[in-house]
Amino acid sequence: MPPTTLAIFDFDGTLFDTHESISQTIKLTFEALLPAHAPPQPEVHRLIASGAGLSDTFRALHPDPATFALHETAWIEKYRALYATHGQLLIKAFPGAHALLTELQAHTVPIAIVSNKGVAAVKTALERNGLAGYVPEDLIIGDKTPGAQRKPDPASFVDVLVPILEEKFGVKVAADGVLVVGDTMADIQFARNIGGKVCWCRYGYGDRTACEGLGPDYVVDSLGEVVGIIKG
Repeated sequence: MPPTTLAIFDFDGTLFDTHESISQTIKLTFEALLPAHAPPQPEVHRLIASGAGLSDTFRALHPDPATFALHETAWIEKYRALYATHGQLLIKAFPGAHALLTELQAHTVPIAIVSNKGVAAVKTALERNGLAGYVPEDLIIGDKTPGAQRKPDPASFVDVLVPILEEKFGVKVAADGVLVVGDTMADIQFARNIGGKVCWCRYGYGDRTACEGLGPDYVVDSLGEVVGIIKG
C-alpha cells in the first residue's frame, strides 16, 4: 500500500463499542412511542450489524412501516433525545483507541470519521471518552452532513472530505493512499467505491461470513494492529 494520506474510521463497532447504547435506545424509543410492540432482539442485532441508519432501522422494526413513514421525524427525534440522555452513558471506546489516534497524530496522518450516526453524537462520545481533538470537527462526517450520502456511496469522500482537505487543510488526497477502517460490509464496499484500501475490524458488529466474502485488504482483531498497517 502507498503511504497513507488519509485514515477514514467508522465509528460504531470500530472506534467505539456502541452496541448496547444503540439497542437500549431503540428499546426506549419503542417504549415511549409504541409501548404495545417490543422489537425482536435478533432483528435489532441484525440491523446494527448491517450498519443501517435510523430511518431504515425503525422502518424494518415497526409493525406498520406505512404508519412509521408518517411519523418518521418524530421517531428519529425521540431516539436522538433518548440517546443523548441514556445511550451516551453506555458508550465506551474500544481498547487501543487512544493510543492509535495519538500515534496517527504524531505521524501527521489526517484522520476522518465517516459514520451513519449523527455528528453531534459522535462529537459527544469523543469528548466523554477523552478523545476530542484527535479528529478535526470538519472531518467528522455523519448523518445530515451536507453533500454526504450513506456508505457505501462514495459521496462522503469525493464530494465532502476531498474538498475540505484541499481547501481547509491544504492536503491533496490520492484515493490509493486512503485506508478505510471499519467493521461492516458497508465500510468494505465504501472503500472499494472510493478506490482505497480497507482494514476490516473483525471484533466489530459486521456479519463475519459476509465481510470475509468481500475480501478486505487487511483484517485486525484489535485497534492496536491498525498502526502497523498504516506505517507499512
